[in-house]
Amino acid sequence: MSLTLVTELNDTDRKLLHRAIDGFVPAKVFDAHTHLFHSRHFAEGKRPVFLDENRGYGMADFQAAMKLWMPGREVEGLFFGYPSAGNDRVGENAWVRSQIDVSTNSRALVLAAPTDDPAEVRRLMSTGVFIGIKPYRLYADVPDTKEAQIESFAPEWMWEACHDHDGIMMLHIMLADGITDPRNMEALRRLCRRYPRCKLFLAHVARSFNYRHAREGLHHLVDLDNVVVDTSAVTQAGAFRAAIEILGPKRVLWGSDYMVSELRGSCITQGDGFTWIHPEITGDKLTIFGQYTTVGIESLLCLREACEDTGMTQGDLDDIFRENALRLCRTSFPTRSGPQLWEEAKTKISCGTGLLSKRAHLFDPQTWPSYFSRAKGSDIWDLDGKRYTDFTGGVGAILLGHADDEVNAAVKRRVNLGSYATLASPDEVKLADELLDLHPWASKVRYARGGGEALGLAVRIARAATGKSGIAFCGYHGWSDWYLAANLSDDAALDGHLLPGLQPLGVPRELAGTAVPFRYNDPASFRAALQKLDGKLAAVVMEPMRSEFPRDGFLQNVIDACHAAGAVFVLDEVTSGWRFGFPGAAPVLGIEPDLAVYAKAMSNGYPAGAIVGKNEVMEASNHSFISSSYWTDGVGTAASLACIAKMRREGVQKHVWSLGERLQAGLREVASRHPALGLKVGSMPCSPSLVFANPAAKPLMIRHMLQRGFLMSSQLYVTWCHDDEKVARMLAALDESLAIVAQTPLEAAQGPQQGFARLV
Repeated sequence: MSLTLVTELNDTDRKLLHRAIDGFVPAKVFDAHTHLFHSRHFAEGKRPVFLDENRGYGMADFQAAMKLWMPGREVEGLFFGYPSAGNDRVGENAWVRSQIDVSTNSRALVLAAPTDDPAEVRRLMSTGVFIGIKPYRLYADVPDTKEAQIESFAPEWMWEACHDHDGIMMLHIMLADGITDPRNMEALRRLCRRYPRCKLFLAHVARSFNYRHAREGLHHLVDLDNVVVDTSAVTQAGAFRAAIEILGPKRVLWGSDYMVSELRGSCITQGDGFTWIHPEITGDKLTIFGQYTTVGIESLLCLREACEDTGMTQGDLDDIFRENALRLCRTSFPTRSGPQLWEEAKTKISCGTGLLSKRAHLFDPQTWPSYFSRAKGSDIWDLDGKRYTDFTGGVGAILLGHADDEVNAAVKRRVNLGSYATLASPDEVKLADELLDLHPWASKVRYARGGGEALGLAVRIARAATGKSGIAFCGYHGWSDWYLAANLSDDAALDGHLLPGLQPLGVPRELAGTAVPFRYNDPASFRAALQKLDGKLAAVVMEPMRSEFPRDGFLQNVIDACHAAGAVFVLDEVTSGWRFGFPGAAPVLGIEPDLAVYAKAMSNGYPAGAIVGKNEVMEASNHSFISSSYWTDGVGTAASLACIAKMRREGVQKHVWSLGERLQAGLREVASRHPALGLKVGSMPCSPSLVFANPAAKPLMIRHMLQRGFLMSSQLYVTWCHDDEKVARMLAALDESLAIVAQTPLEAAQGPQQGFARLV
């Protein structure tokens, strides 16, 4: 038997079709990979046996096929001829052109070979019908086209033409190892960077008919912003899942590969390769249970399974099935930009968002993206799909890099097994063992889900243990009443610790005098704070350091005085933890607190916090009612365990500190080249700060850095994913940006806040 096109569905096909499309495929679809052709254009003896002789397979045939297995959907597409060795490409392109109605979204690609006339290809791309090029390996002048390297069938003139026309190249890569082959990756990276306006569609999930190729190779495409993949003719859910997880749903486009979609069969992974199985020609040699369906339906089933496994939303499905392709096929496409959504958010969400440090007015209100569509490693993508190298580190919460694979795997396991129940997660005990092992002076832990509430817990514990209410503090410790109470009696008390002029609205007046700040490395200021509390000291709460190291035994002297007063010394390691030392700054500084508080980087972006304490303090507070449902959620503890394990194994803290030293030195060198800006570089090496003499310079710096592909502000954070190359690129971009800022007239110092002024 030979291959035949399926023009009618059987009962099995219909059952599987409904399973594939119902509640999954949107009403409007764009097919990003499909063929229109006429069989007269094949060379002698090259016409596939399943195609009729001297017959055109045009738009009407395509729509009939879509009506069969995409019922009720409006389908447009990106069309190109049937690539075949020696075929009449001029005639084929003309046939395709005759089928395209430019009043719709449908468009075409020029079927082209290396020997074709580049000028003619460019002319076709100027007609408004053709928006790119479709090369193919059968046009390569090599002995075995299965081993054709990219430039043997997609020479540089094609890339240049697509670049000049902001066009699309549809590329079916070859070589046995597909996207994992170093030769393919070298060519793709070189050509995509040289021709960034060429929008590269890597067909068949970068030819990942073997799903392992997708899992192993797609990582190399993440930073090539002009590369997407289509799903055409792939019948492996693992390949789709890898594409969605590695590249994100905005870089995955549905394609049918019509006519292949109309054949009955499937492509399976085997070893390091793949095998196409068509029951008409191989069925008698195989043990088959059940029935094969069409390639198109099988591919949809696999895509649905991958989307369900990865939690794709309706918006993601709309992107995959239509919107992604339209954005790439059109020269302009309406998008909902971050600044626009931020303005809308302020009308619906108090203050726009819950974290002050994420609010756009602290950055650049005009251009700050405000929202991310995806974050991975050191990269963040905004709502428009623009990628930035991130140096903001999730306001200190990200240390391993965004969406770390190991941490994500631990969280997925916990979620799949259940993240919350009446019974507790055993990870609580495992994490306690880890934390107590890292803090040999401690005997007990408590959990929270954020730094602010963890510090509130620590203060409650200290007050319960001492029976006193007074808190002397230094640094920034969150939003709680106990902290903001410092501004009840003096509205400038927090000016050196938080944001100047912060109002303690909503904080009970009765708390006045219960919290008194002192300045870092200032013994007289500390003594004055104790005097103000007049024997009521319950705790000293402070960060170990932020802008400077302790001098002259300052921290130990504070601890000694605290203990002499019968109070609890609380070390706030929410920001310093895991970054300034491992597990925090305390062992680096040679001090031993009574309570240490962690959050942020402990769980690398998942909500978690912990209080680690000495037995006598923790036990004394047991009769205070301290309880909350989601402090026992399993996600935070699972993330923390995975995060701590990786930090310990890889020596993450040493890496970020060492790289931070080079970054901070580079920042100071750049700042010195622009003296007019009065830019001061401070804080610790792995979290350097920038302070301009005129705050109005800050948003301009941010704006120009965004234009150069960097997300940064006046507080930077080094992560495990950063390296010297990324630091060098960022410093070069900053040098360019500051040169422009220095030449820009600035208003008086009335610009946005420069951020938290802590421990100064």
